[in-house]
Amino acid sequence: MDGTPLAPRPLPLAGLRVVEVGIALAGPFAGSLLADMGAEVIKVERRDGGDPMRLLGRRKNGVQVWWGVAARNKRVVTLNLKDPQGKALFEQLVTDADVVVENYRPGVMDRLGIGWQHLSKINPRLVMLSVSGFGQTGPDSGRPGFGKIAEALSGMVTLTGEPAETPQHVGFSLADTSAGLMGFFAVAAALHARDCGGGSGTHIDLALYEPLLRMADCQLALHHLQQRSPARQGSNDPYGWGAAEADGDWLPSFACADGRWLMLLVRPGGAEKLAALAGAAADSDRTGLATALAPWFAGQSPEAALAALAPLGIEAALVHDGATLATDPYFLARGDVVPTEDAVVGPVVVPGYSPRGYDQSSLRDFRDAQVAENNAEILGDRLGVGRDRLAALEAAGTI
Repeated sequence: MDGTPLAPRPLPLAGLRVVEVGIALAGPFAGSLLADMGAEVIKVERRDGGDPMRLLGRRKNGVQVWWGVAARNKRVVTLNLKDPQGKALFEQLVTDADVVVENYRPGVMDRLGIGWQHLSKINPRLVMLSVSGFGQTGPDSGRPGFGKIAEALSGMVTLTGEPAETPQHVGFSLADTSAGLMGFFAVAAALHARDCGGGSGTHIDLALYEPLLRMADCQLALHHLQQRSPARQGSNDPYGWGAAEADGDWLPSFACADGRWLMLLVRPGGAEKLAALAGAAADSDRTGLATALAPWFAGQSPEAALAALAPLGIEAALVHDGATLATDPYFLARGDVVPTEDAVVGPVVVPGYSPRGYDQSSLRDFRDAQVAENNAEILGDRLGVGRDRLAALEAAGTI
């Protein structure tokens, strides 16, 4: 490619209809990704407060900012699924839906009378994604699912941290977002199979720990080949690109003059170049070299340090935090982060859309979707529920 952006194409999932009945993060993250690609996502919430995710994280002017991104391209309705009338309205939504996304504990949807066996009879073309802690089958299937428990089970946690310290979690919801991403992929594959191979839908069973187990597959391979498990490497490269040389790669971090940090990728041979930069002995070990380099970095801005490292062939990157992510000129130019304005929140910077190549101008960057905001549009206009009946259903606690 010559660097010229491709002409944007229509959103690939435009015209697809998704009913999301998940809570918190794993299922709704899959729904959010489907919406990012153009699907119409109708989020079904409980009437008494909606999705608990509305309460998570920091608020600005009364708005939970994380929610404003998670729900930005979804329509939101409320239904009491324990009420026969609420269940009937849910079934109407599913009748012409392509996808249902849910992440309740196994058995909950069946007890509500809206499990896979029932919904697939209503709509044989339906693709249903069920994300749960331990999967729909197996002796632990009834256990509740939590992201940090899934991360531990997957083996990911044992790889994270310094060698002499306890296993560490990463600082965000890795298991939930990985499951949402894998769920998005699985739904897209199932829709392709449905539309190209016979027209029938399928039920996708995804346990919260399984995507991480797939990502950390090196553990199984190493144990099988060498009868040992990978150890925590801290700032060393765990995969040993430089294994032909004694030490392999080195990934040190250094604090710069303004308090920001740089992380370096030092390949074999690079340590000698860094030693010359710091005025250290060429044969310094890593500890000695890091000690010698620290004052040099402390006297540099990150930009000046990066400019000095580039001619040496040493790759380095700013260790971003929320503030620097929001202002990084490269990310802003690519649309990876997007400054936008909300009537209540005011100026806010949110994640952009990925991958590139589609016309995403019709999408919302941020939206504080209110509980029951789209009841009249979806239940009234689309399902044909009249205004008086909507009022009666609300009074009865059905919506």
